[in-house]
Amino acid sequence: MIMENVWEARRKRAWPSDRWGMLTCRAAWDDAPGVRTFLLTPTEGSRIAHNPGQYMTFRIETAGGTTERCYTIASSAARNGGIEITVKHQPDGAASGALHETLKVGAVIEAFGPSGQFTPIPFEGKKIALIAAGSGVTPMLSILRTAADRGIALDCVFVHVTRDATTAIAADEIPVLHRKLPLLVSHILPSQGAHATRLDPEVLSLLIPDLADRNIMCCGPDAFMAMVYDAAMDAGVPPANYLQESFTFADVADVEDAATDAPLRRITFAKTGVTFDCPEGTNILRAAKDAGVPMPSSCLKGECGTCKTFKHSGEVNMTNAGGIRQREMDRGFILPCTSRPLTDIILDR
Repeated sequence: MIMENVWEARRKRAWPSDRWGMLTCRAAWDDAPGVRTFLLTPTEGSRIAHNPGQYMTFRIETAGGTTERCYTIASSAARNGGIEITVKHQPDGAASGALHETLKVGAVIEAFGPSGQFTPIPFEGKKIALIAAGSGVTPMLSILRTAADRGIALDCVFVHVTRDATTAIAADEIPVLHRKLPLLVSHILPSQGAHATRLDPEVLSLLIPDLADRNIMCCGPDAFMAMVYDAAMDAGVPPANYLQESFTFADVADVEDAATDAPLRRITFAKTGVTFDCPEGTNILRAAKDAGVPMPSSCLKGECGTCKTFKHSGEVNMTNAGGIRQREMDRGFILPCTSRPLTDIILDR
């Protein structure tokens, strides 16, 4: 029997980011109360190239059936042998609960990506501010870890609002990152307890006096991001220098109101023969959900590529936020979550 040398450095083929593949859980550990990190590597031994701040979409088996969820890659982009995702167990989250209960060492999970455009790459060589709340810190950790691994002299102010500073995600790693990134300034703000601090525009301006001169990256609940955005705009941050990413995804029914007087277009799934009507001006995914037709989806905004589908015929008006490549569009693929039919459509499902 020939044993594989797991310590050997080898050239590996790239993980295909435009299709689903299998990842194997190699390790799992608790990062904070109710928060667990999973180390996942491609089952077939490829390497995963990604940018810091991107995420992957996972198919998770829950008691209610298969669901798809996006989780940020928390690990350094300089390490492409595998990825780490850090998952908070939400009390009402079937997907997060299933991961905590079933994603053990040796278990496999189906994944798609990496996807997303929440990355500091356009800001290289410039001053940045990373502002996060709760588990929205995971893309920020990937950015800091990548900078440390690549020897980037990152001029960065890092602000993390967390329930308890002593139990914050990766709290014990921040001093290590400070030693590797001498220009890093960090502020961990507890939202509860004797030293609780509420982040508001005034506090933010005290923590980051040169806010207007920095490229801002923000991740957290919608109300938190709205406050940071308003504070950044009031401080004079150019809109082009502000990026934000929500770590929660709305249900498709909340994304848009269905048109009531628009012409109806017939949507047909070629493989299954399923048909349903979709008003012009309504995205195909929304119409499918309204008709009770299951379709894979996750981000609902054209970023993750989970719903990517080949279009046999018909014309659509589609917006793209990075979830599909130009060569895929040229071949006939669309994103149903952001595609509105202009004619009858036949999809490869």
